[in-house]
Amino acid sequence: MPKDHVPLFEIFGPVMIGPSSSHTAGVARIAFLTRTMFGAAPQRARIRFYGSLAATGKGHGSGDAAVAGLLGIPPEDERVFRGQGMLKELQAAGKGFPVTIETVAALPPSWHPNSLVLELFDNPTPEPAVILMPVQHHLVIRASSIGGGSIRLDEINGYQVNLSGELEAILVSHHDEIGVIAEVSHLLASGHINIAATSSHRKEKGDEALLVVETDGPIPLTIIEDIQRLPPIYRVIQVPALG
Repeated sequence: MPKDHVPLFEIFGPVMIGPSSSHTAGVARIAFLTRTMFGAAPQRARIRFYGSLAATGKGHGSGDAAVAGLLGIPPEDERVFRGQGMLKELQAAGKGFPVTIETVAALPPSWHPNSLVLELFDNPTPEPAVILMPVQHHLVIRASSIGGGSIRLDEINGYQVNLSGELEAILVSHHDEIGVIAEVSHLLASGHINIAATSSHRKEKGDEALLVVETDGPIPLTIIEDIQRLPPIYRVIQVPALG
């Protein structure tokens, strides 16, 4: 049965840069979020496109969108069309960083058709506005541009995750031991931060693990610092909501 009232957003969709919501806007959002999580401009980066992004991404400007995001250009900014050009201008001025773009014909069976992997190296000077403790030296993100500008983070540094970027989140890398989730939850509760969802991931029992916590609002720096000071914690990465 048809709806009596259809929201305008459902008709026109979100504000985004084309020509393709999946191959341009979604890619820009993924790269921008990855750069934000990393904390600053990397010293070098590698972008790998898979599936449909590998086959048709060049015509849709996927490379420019990804580079623009890594330069810190927001996904709604029209400059996403000029990502590679802007990077060349920065490099000519002795700034910027080298970026390698690769297309991979083979798509792993479980991956979304619009998949990409972003790999960022070295971050000697974190930006003050970004919470990232301690400094991140190597970040690998596998993500999917699932249509309509929406995205999904599928893997972070080898851990399987499922993040949309619609909620604030923190990634807590820690030693796999009893009580870590409870301690982190207690600190968030003490700051009146409502937890929307949590998930825990580990590669081997008793080794390094990853706690993903999504919240209904941003987490103050003081609480992030308190979490970082917990003995089992290796590092905390904040994942801001893209809106």
